[in-house]
Amino acid sequence: MKQTLTLVAALVITTGCNKIAKVDNPVAPEPPPRLSFDNRPTRDTSKSAPQLAARDEKPLANVADEIPAYDDLQLNEKGVTRVTNSRIGPASTNADRDLGTATGTLVLVNGEPIFAEDVLLEFERRVAKTKQRMTAAQIEEAQPELRAARAEFLRRSLPMHVQSKLLSSALLKSLTEEQKELLDQGMKQAFEDSLEKKKKELGITSRGELEVAMAKEGVTMQRMQQAFYENQMAQLYVSQNAGTPPKFSRRELFDYYQEHKEEYAVEGKVKWRQIKIGFKERGGEPVARQDIAKIEQLLINGADFSELAEEHSDGPTALNGGMWDWTEMGSLVDENLEAILFQIRPGTVSDVIKSDDSYHIVQVVERIDPGYVPFEDVHEKIKLELRQSQYQEAAAKLVDELKKTAVIEPKYDFGDTALLQ
Repeated sequence: MKQTLTLVAALVITTGCNKIAKVDNPVAPEPPPRLSFDNRPTRDTSKSAPQLAARDEKPLANVADEIPAYDDLQLNEKGVTRVTNSRIGPASTNADRDLGTATGTLVLVNGEPIFAEDVLLEFERRVAKTKQRMTAAQIEEAQPELRAARAEFLRRSLPMHVQSKLLSSALLKSLTEEQKELLDQGMKQAFEDSLEKKKKELGITSRGELEVAMAKEGVTMQRMQQAFYENQMAQLYVSQNAGTPPKFSRRELFDYYQEHKEEYAVEGKVKWRQIKIGFKERGGEPVARQDIAKIEQLLINGADFSELAEEHSDGPTALNGGMWDWTEMGSLVDENLEAILFQIRPGTVSDVIKSDDSYHIVQVVERIDPGYVPFEDVHEKIKLELRQSQYQEAAAKLVDELKKTAVIEPKYDFGDTALLQ
C-alpha cells in the first residue's frame, strides 16, 4: 500500500511553477500577438472548426448574441472577479492551519483574492483521475499523502498565480472602457474556440457532454474560464510591454547549438535478436561449440533467425524469437557482445561470439547510433526557446516592477513568503 500512496503523491504534484502559465504549450510557444483595439480582435479562422469560421462572417452583434453569457464573471481594473461570489471580501488569517486542507482565500493581491480552488484546478483534475483507479479503502488510506501533496502543490503553484493576477490587473488598468469591452468579446470567443477544440479531442459534440467530462476531472466550466481569462490577459500584457520580439540570425542560432550541443545528444541504442547456447545447459563447452556451429550453418543456408532462436536458444528471450527491445549503449555486461551490436549493419547476422559461459549469434534488427540531432532539425526549436526565454525574462521584470507598488497579503503560512513578496 505504501507504494500506492507514493504513486498518488507523484501523480498529483507538478514542478516548475514559477513561470507565467502558458496555454497549448508543447515546447516553447511564441509570445501572444498584440491585440488591436481599433476593431474587434481578429482570429485565424483557417485553423478553427468550420462552424466557428462561418460565424465570423456574421455581423458583430449577431455573433455576440450567440456567445453564452457569463454573468458571474466580470472584467475590471483589478482583474477577473466573480460578482456573485460571496467569498470575495475580507479574509481571515489562517497561518496556523494546514495547507493540505486550505480553502477559500489563499492570498490577497491588491485586495483581490486568489482562491484555493482556482490554484488547485490541475491538482484536482489529477486527483480525480487517480481516484478512478483506486478502491474506497485505498482512497481513505491515501488521505494523509493527498493532503501533503496538496500542500506542496499550493506552495509551488501560488507564485505563478500571483504573477498572473498582477499582470492581468495591470492590463485592465491600462484600457479604456471601450477597449475592455472589445477584450471581453475577444476572450469569450477565444474561450469558446478552446472548448470546441476540447470537444474534438474528447470526441464529443455538445457542451453538456463536455461539462460532464470536466466534472469527472473535478473541473467546472466557470473555473476553467476564469483560469483561461487571467492567463491570456497576463500573456497579452507581457507581449505589449516586452518590446519588439527579438530576431536571431542563423549564426546566433548555430552558436547556441554549439554551446549547448550536449542537450541535443542522442544516446546509442539497438534492437536485436540473440541465439544463446550455454555451456552448462549443453553439458560443457565442447558440446555447446558443436551446437552453435550447426545453428550457424542453418543460418548460412537461409533459416529464419527468430525460428531458430525460439527452438534452440538458451537465452531468456527465446520464446520471443530471441528478441531484445531497445538496449542502450553501455548497458550490457558483455562489452564484446555490445561492441559487435554497434558494429555490424542492421539486418545482418554476426559470427559466433564466445563469452565466459556461452556462445552467441546476434542479429541487429534496428539501431540508432550515438551522436547529435542535426542543427537543421532543431534550429526552429532553438529559435522558439530563445524567444520564450527572453519573453520570460521580460515577464519577470514586469512582475518585479508591479510588486514594488503591490500589496500582497498571504492568508496562510507558505513557508517561503519571499516567493510572494
